[in-house]
Amino acid sequence: MEDSERSRVIAKLVDEAKRRGANDVRTIDPGIIRVREWVRMKCRFGCPAYGTNYTCPPHVPELETIARFLKEYDTAIMVEFTNLETLVDQKKVLKALHTMEREALFDGMYKAFGIVAGPCHICKVCKAERGEQCHDIRPRPSLESLGIDVFELANEAGFTLHPVHKKNDSFKSYGLLLLR
Repeated sequence: MEDSERSRVIAKLVDEAKRRGANDVRTIDPGIIRVREWVRMKCRFGCPAYGTNYTCPPHVPELETIARFLKEYDTAIMVEFTNLETLVDQKKVLKALHTMEREALFDGMYKAFGIVAGPCHICKVCKAERGEQCHDIRPRPSLESLGIDVFELANEAGFTLHPVHKKNDSFKSYGLLLLR
């Protein structure tokens, strides 16, 4: 794909993210994405979704595989959604990434892969809990399940992210579209 066509597709994807409600969108170098063992440990010892969801550990690849996978991409689009209040609001991020991934595919970037922060909320109860196979094409692993420190990545990408102090406070969420 020529540089001018690539730039056009990326601009289109950025516009789509904004149209879908992203408050900020940044194109970043995937080289700034670091896989951290401690993030995976937080999933295992502290997240209620651990083991109950096919997009979370232990159902996702090992960190070494993830690090190699990330090196296959040369561009990423990171989206920020703010003032979210419920998990239903968080689904906006997943829907935006699905749409962006699909558009990238049809515009010639067939390796596009979207990832969102937090566990999957597509189904009320994940089939992983019942030991059944999932044949839905929408689920994607969470950034955290891949060992990615969302705070580190967001701040390094130029966003400002701090922990939410109260359970009922509004929050931010992020998505990442990997491109090549």
